[in-house]
Amino acid sequence: MKPIKISLEISSPILVPKYPIHLDALLYASYQLNTNLSDTEILNELEKVLAKEDGIFKASALRYVRTKQIPISMCEWSLVTRTHWIEWPYSFHEREKTIIVKGGGFRKRVTAYNAILTATVEFHAVGEPRKIKYLLESLGFIGLNNSQGFGEITAVEIDDDDDFCFFDEEGELARCLPLHMVSSEKAQHYLRVKNSVKPPYQSSERVDSLLPNFRLKTIGN
Repeated sequence: MKPIKISLEISSPILVPKYPIHLDALLYASYQLNTNLSDTEILNELEKVLAKEDGIFKASALRYVRTKQIPISMCEWSLVTRTHWIEWPYSFHEREKTIIVKGGGFRKRVTAYNAILTATVEFHAVGEPRKIKYLLESLGFIGLNNSQGFGEITAVEIDDDDDFCFFDEEGELARCLPLHMVSSEKAQHYLRVKNSVKPPYQSSERVDSLLPNFRLKTIGN
């Protein structure tokens, strides 16, 4: 395993989730989508792909990359949301001659998502380059609603680099870390939350942690 930089070429808007997108979460999702392994088995496989320090995978959160020629922009994307009848918890309305149901769970709803248009994003990691590239190519997409074509990965490039998994070149927080792993001087500049710091992020233990600020890298003047 060695320190690397992973650059992803993105061809469609990324629908932004509530918390930063982490590389270890993407690799975990790739195993989930393409294998029948259990959560424990996936974590065991992930330890063969990424190094760990103090129980945290050496993998950064996503960083957006912009240049003078290729900027990034933010927008709002609206998607129609429908209620699936299997999940409908209430009784069905019986049809009556003079009543037409126009509201409630029977009506179409539109959900708005924050989206970012970008050509490139990057991560840092300490791990096995070939395995990481294969898993990201197998995943194909990042961000929310990726089954609908958002956040499509069209190319993966990996280069040797210094270890910027936890803190970047400027000393800024590069991923969600437990509070005890960040000095009190640095901690005051970041949002403190009760959050998961390792996959599976939806169900793993929530601890006192710090979230990185919006990560943006500008290349050129």
